[in-house]
Amino acid sequence: MTVRARRLHYQASQAHDAWDALERISAPTLVIHGCDDEVNPAANAHLLVQRIAGAQLHLIPGGRHGNFEEMREVSFTAVRDFLLAHPMTA
Repeated sequence: MTVRARRLHYQASQAHDAWDALERISAPTLVIHGCDDEVNPAANAHLLVQRIAGAQLHLIPGGRHGNFEEMREVSFTAVRDFLLAHPMTA
């Protein structure tokens, strides 16, 4: 991300609070988190999984906040496998 995009993302994150809405999520949910994320500690991922019924957690060893870019293959594989295990129904 560009410096500007990071700054805007940070600003938006500061005002965002969806904690109470998490327990209303009924769709299959995959939480992917880097173990070495210094922006949002990995402990936060565990909180999300506890709050979202049936959510699955995939931790990426060595992954930081931008693990989806830095570790594309690992992130892609986790998402692909999750989607294959939870096909969309009409």
